[in-house]
Amino acid sequence: MKSKITLVLLMCSMGIWAQEVKVDQASCLKRYTGEWVSSVSPESNEIGKEPQIKMVNVPKMDGTALQVEVLQLRDGAYTPILVELISYDSFTDKIVALGQNEKGECFSGIGSFSDRDNWLMVDRNFQGAHTQTVSFRFLSDTVVYLEGKDTAGKVLWKTRYIKN
Repeated sequence: MKSKITLVLLMCSMGIWAQEVKVDQASCLKRYTGEWVSSVSPESNEIGKEPQIKMVNVPKMDGTALQVEVLQLRDGAYTPILVELISYDSFTDKIVALGQNEKGECFSGIGSFSDRDNWLMVDRNFQGAHTQTVSFRFLSDTVVYLEGKDTAGKVLWKTRYIKN
């Protein structure tokens, strides 16, 4: 009887383990390529006449790296507020980032897709302090919801981008 229980437990644990699917990080990152604009609110897919934010993600290295520029509408012109390089690291199977904001503050990030539609990045400054955790939720191939949280889980910002 004891061996039958052990066998059943072993088979159950193998079944759970076998269902674990490895996410193709590089392929998922490629979905973020292109030009995106912010919607009128994080809860809406509607785009205003002049979106407040534009983002241009240019693929590099066969699409496994992205050169990102985020621009904000100010006084009728789009001004850069963030630049970064986001790429897939085949050694660690992670998504990594290196960027700078408009204040001149640099940061690095590391994260991964937990599934095809959900991507989490943890950003740190160059003193090693956690600055924010950014979650990306792809609602489709043309709509992505982003949310930045501090170390306590408080929402710092949120936005929805629509692919242009």
